[in-house]
Amino acid sequence: MPIYEYKCPACNHRFSVLQRISEGNEHLQCELCGAPRPVKQFSTFASTNNASGGGAFTTSNAPSKSPFT
Repeated sequence: MPIYEYKCPACNHRFSVLQRISEGNEHLQCELCGAPRPVKQFSTFASTNNASGGGAFTTSNAPSKSPFT
């Protein structure tokens, strides 16, 4: 299951939630103020450049322009 980052529209608190891909924010509330339906944020991710896990470790928050990713 992926970890998603959310931001509360009421108090601007940011927090992470481990949830299924098919789940939305309908059942979520801010862990700080309790406001309903926080907004999902775009975040960075980490990956390696080959299937065996070796090689360069990279992070990205934008789509790659390389034809090999």
